Amino acid sequence: MLVVCSYCRRTIVDDPAAGDQVSHGMCPGCAEHFEALWRGMSLGEYLDQLADPVLVVNGDARVVAANARVARLLGRDRAELAGLLQGEAFACAHSRLPGGCGKTVHCRECTIRRGVERVATTGVPVEGQPAYLDTAEGRVELRVSVRPLDGLVKVVVEELTPSPLGAGR
Repeated sequence: MLVVCSYCRRTIVDDPAAGDQVSHGMCPGCAEHFEALWRGMSLGEYLDQLADPVLVVNGDARVVAANARVARLLGRDRAELAGLLQGEAFACAHSRLPGGCGKTVHCRECTIRRGVERVATTGVPVEGQPAYLDTAEGRVELRVSVRPLDGLVKVVVEELTPSPLGAGR
């Protein structure tokens, strides 16, 4: 008998001596995931299950939630990211200029900012775009993907160069 997880399709039991029937159940990993969902998993907890550093922002690029991986990448506590504009969260040097994140001449060229605005306006995702971030500690090369997420915008960050972002904070 073969018992397969109804959700992820992993084999739970494979016992040829019990016959060639197939049955379904729930594996321990899926059971743990759904248990967390049913008890009220926060968006941050959900995002922590993703392998990539992820930031979720609203259409104005204000952080709604972040996973622990992006918080580590940015050298910040996840709780302090909520409510910041994306440039503030990323410690963009231009976000400290008069006008702030999204309002400086540099923001017109910001791949992350333009990607968030495009996805918020059109719903069309931006995949694997090269980007850079000017911080007080120097320039960091990134690759970003920006996708719609239930009325919000999901920003997935891949760091390409060793980062001064998390250093000294």
